[in-house]
Amino acid sequence: MYSVIFLFYIEIIGIKWYNIIGIISSCKSGVNAVKKSLLCVLSVLLLTGCMGLRDAGDVTRVINDTESGVHISEFARSYDMTPEPALPAESDEASEPAVRAELDDPYAGVNITFLFAGDNLIHPNIYIDASYRKTAEKAYDFLPMYENIAEAVAAADYAFINQETVMAGEGYANSGYPTFNSPQQLGLDLAKLGFDIIGMANNHMLDKGAAGLSATMDFWDSCPVVTIGAYRDEEDAARLRIVEKDGVKIALLAYTYGTNGIVKPSSSPLVIPYIDDELIKSDIAGAEAEADFIIVSIHWGDENTQKVSSEQKRLAQLIADSGADIIIGHHSHTLQPIETVTAADGREILCVYSLGNLVSGMARPVNQVGGLFTFTVTTDGLGGLCVDKPHFEPTVFYYGMDWYSTKIYYMDQYTEEIAKSHGTAISGYTLTPEQARAFVTGVIGEEYLN
Repeated sequence: MYSVIFLFYIEIIGIKWYNIIGIISSCKSGVNAVKKSLLCVLSVLLLTGCMGLRDAGDVTRVINDTESGVHISEFARSYDMTPEPALPAESDEASEPAVRAELDDPYAGVNITFLFAGDNLIHPNIYIDASYRKTAEKAYDFLPMYENIAEAVAAADYAFINQETVMAGEGYANSGYPTFNSPQQLGLDLAKLGFDIIGMANNHMLDKGAAGLSATMDFWDSCPVVTIGAYRDEEDAARLRIVEKDGVKIALLAYTYGTNGIVKPSSSPLVIPYIDDELIKSDIAGAEAEADFIIVSIHWGDENTQKVSSEQKRLAQLIADSGADIIIGHHSHTLQPIETVTAADGREILCVYSLGNLVSGMARPVNQVGGLFTFTVTTDGLGGLCVDKPHFEPTVFYYGMDWYSTKIYYMDQYTEEIAKSHGTAISGYTLTPEQARAFVTGVIGEEYLN
């Protein structure tokens, strides 16, 4: 009995058995030896406790702080005892905020997944193809075109698409470039797929004038979606668009560089959020007061190039400095780089300069390669939120030699056999799997790819 107690005490204070031999050998045998040994041990215990000394190299750890929690040493567990967690040393100032954040993290358990898709540009061959797929229930069926990405879209907590064309509905004929208008069944199918954030701020939003945009907004109001980038009036524009999950409020802002020279009548109350430095700074400041995380969607840059312009770089810095948490760009109809922008306050802000086309009837091979960008909003462990697991999944849009048989393929689904019949050949181009991959790896870093 005395032996067990003795060993327990020397384990707790971190004294090795061979250091005790000298103490025991100096005492008398029998009970006196045990008593005196215990007295010696207690003396050492008192001395160590007073001096706050402990040889870390010679003791068994009883606390191990990891992401999975507190772990008890095998020795303490064998006695069914849970020791008190060790406090950080007073001089270890750097560890104190991390300890406090772990204990009081307001975002602990937050896990919100987002999916962003690029330009959904509906040329005539696309809606005509959808009409060939019509059913008894609907005159157009766009769902087969998106079926390969349907699972990913549905799996995200929030899925965004840059809907490049308006859907004005009755009284407006379907049309393509340069002034687009698409069947409203497209919007119904997008909502059914799981796209629940619709980006409307783009250069084609006034293709059917203010009335066509207003009719498109009426249509989207009937769907279970949040629209950003087009507003009824100044009061509506001042109402921040927020999605909320896990108690976290995420603000959504959107801007466009222009509307192809088409302007709304001065009598129209509609608000188009054109890119403006002061507007962006003001909007982000207002979002910071209401939300925990800010996403900025922006239509910018030059078309048909994978190079980022100096103006895009300048705006990305402005947006980051103003307080945004992530920037998602589109408009070039091509993939452009994903980079981090260092904000004025030292934060590293992820900027996706362009996600390329998700769907289009454009001719150039570079215009057929796009993708899905996904990430998770979660705790940074220090009392804030961060972007986690950013990932880009490249896609290829396909249409056949007759311009139809339209379909989105993931890059790894786009085979040599499919490539041989790609409709880019109509315009004298080829798009092999190797060429398609080169459009991705030439601008997207490996850290964002599989």
